[in-house]
Amino acid sequence: MAHYKKEWEIIFTIRYANHRTESNDNTSSDRDQSRRLRNQSLPGCEMGCLFCYAQFNKTGVKSNRPWGSYLKVKVNAVPVLEAELSRIRPERVLLGSTTECFQPIERKYRITEAILKMLNKKKIQYVIMTRSPAINDYLPVLKKGLCAAVYFTVDTLPHGMRQKFEPHGLDPAESMKAIEQLCRNKINTIAYFCPIMPWLFSGKQIMQRIDGLARAEFEIMNFKMAGIQKIIKYMRTEYPELKRRYQRLMQDKDFYAETINKLKIDIREAAKKHFKTVKIHAHAFDEYFANRY
Repeated sequence: MAHYKKEWEIIFTIRYANHRTESNDNTSSDRDQSRRLRNQSLPGCEMGCLFCYAQFNKTGVKSNRPWGSYLKVKVNAVPVLEAELSRIRPERVLLGSTTECFQPIERKYRITEAILKMLNKKKIQYVIMTRSPAINDYLPVLKKGLCAAVYFTVDTLPHGMRQKFEPHGLDPAESMKAIEQLCRNKINTIAYFCPIMPWLFSGKQIMQRIDGLARAEFEIMNFKMAGIQKIIKYMRTEYPELKRRYQRLMQDKDFYAETINKLKIDIREAAKKHFKTVKIHAHAFDEYFANRY
């Protein structure tokens, strides 16, 4: 008999033995490497977002390749997960908390699709975090009633910065179209705007009212994140008037608090025109990423 477990994010204590590594240089290799991990069937990432904390987890640190150039596919994730769920029955499962679960390579392996179908069959609710419009290819599966929520990330970087640092990122307008399609199909969707950059975030250009979209969350940029020095360097030429401000945000605690508090007020003022519920995530001064949401 399966034991019932109530945690919001089930930690799958699974040992995977079969890996297939996909890389952007069109090479692949099989690995026999058993280890424990969360519900992550696709360690690594094809998107390579500059701000992603996942590049510093064990998988990323052990790889000598640039973040965004490799992806390890757990080709036996489905049978292993099925065996795990026969022992521990979670109340909900969170997919995509570390790396995107609708990677382009998903079209080849269909692992996320198989996991969703399995969870539907076992009547286990799930929450999905994604930034990929490919999720809408799975609407027939999501509409079975077990998808509790979809958190869809909307990239808020200025256009030029996004093209330079996140070339595979989705244009905000395309993200909002994907969200609109989810809402139109009665999927409970939360728009997740990030990273919110002081003095550069333009809510008027990104936010819009969508029927069925009542909730939005905003994550203010973490100044201890990966790639911050690349951002500072970029500021020297593209936003020279902001370079010193950003450096001061990393050094002056009072200035940081004042700036972030004002930014929160501005976000709420802009967001209340479009959403009923607004939540803002801001990191404490000089604090590394901490997933407390």
